[in-house]
Amino acid sequence: MENQNMSKGDNMDRIYNGRIVFYHPTRKGDGAAARFEMRLNRVGEEGYDCFFLEMAQQKGVRNGNGGNASFDWGNKVTVKLGFMDICEFLTVLEGKARSVGGSRGSLYHQTEGGNTLIGLSAREGGGYSLGLSRRADGGSDSRRVSICLSEVEATGLRQVLQTGIFFLSFHSSLLFRQGSATRVESAVRNAN
Repeated sequence: MENQNMSKGDNMDRIYNGRIVFYHPTRKGDGAAARFEMRLNRVGEEGYDCFFLEMAQQKGVRNGNGGNASFDWGNKVTVKLGFMDICEFLTVLEGKARSVGGSRGSLYHQTEGGNTLIGLSAREGGGYSLGLSRRADGGSDSRRVSICLSEVEATGLRQVLQTGIFFLSFHSSLLFRQGSATRVESAVRNAN
């Protein structure tokens, strides 16, 4: 998981968000990858406080020189996951539901320019199927990307989402401006 909190010389309001990536290359080149990135608003900003899920098809196979497989992030399928979407994911990952969306088996997101189906379901024999399908408005073709998460990967993802949902909901209550942090540090020193 990549994670950076502050850049050097930046003010305390700047938060860099972390992400977790699952790579599933195959020898045939038909693998995929999934990337979950938590995005939190800066002070005074609106619109994020979500996770973005991005999925990309494998575009190259591992070469004979030991190079890693590559993924087509330029043609990725992306969806914004809000509070209720994360709750749906957690319900499945905690074994309380077989798939997101109840009997529909997926979540539906309508956005400018198209719609996206989000799937997460428990697999017979263990693990989880995760997939995105994006169709542009007026188009008949859709882009589909899917992977199977192992129980180990699902455990890690569950922990990230469980922790992340707290910050999505309450992070603005936890932020300190640079001057506030100095006042808090002074108060702590004076109390001792």
